[in-house]
Amino acid sequence: MSLICEHCHKGVGYGHAVSHAKNRTRRLFKPNLQKIKGLKSGVYQRVKLCTSCIKRLKKDGRLGVFSLKKVEVKVKLKLPESKVPEAPKKVDRAAETLKIEEIVGKKS
Repeated sequence: MSLICEHCHKGVGYGHAVSHAKNRTRRLFKPNLQKIKGLKSGVYQRVKLCTSCIKRLKKDGRLGVFSLKKVEVKVKLKLPESKVPEAPKKVDRAAETLKIEEIVGKKS
């Protein structure tokens, strides 16, 4: 399994682990690679990208040849006029107001 990002080609780095007493031992700096499904040339494929490339991909939507989503074209269909739903009728609220005498009852 290769430890290389498929976009930026970030790979394993070599260096030293330095202790408090300045003792140096060899160590590896591995990239943080994640497997995600990306759209490459119209087909979803699993790709190994480092987290900085994934961050850029989520922000911009595309990264080089990789993209996150397909671009969908929405088509608005026209319905025949007989199938178009009618808008609700407006109700006159002023005619529906109740008087207090009707609710409580008239005092005689």
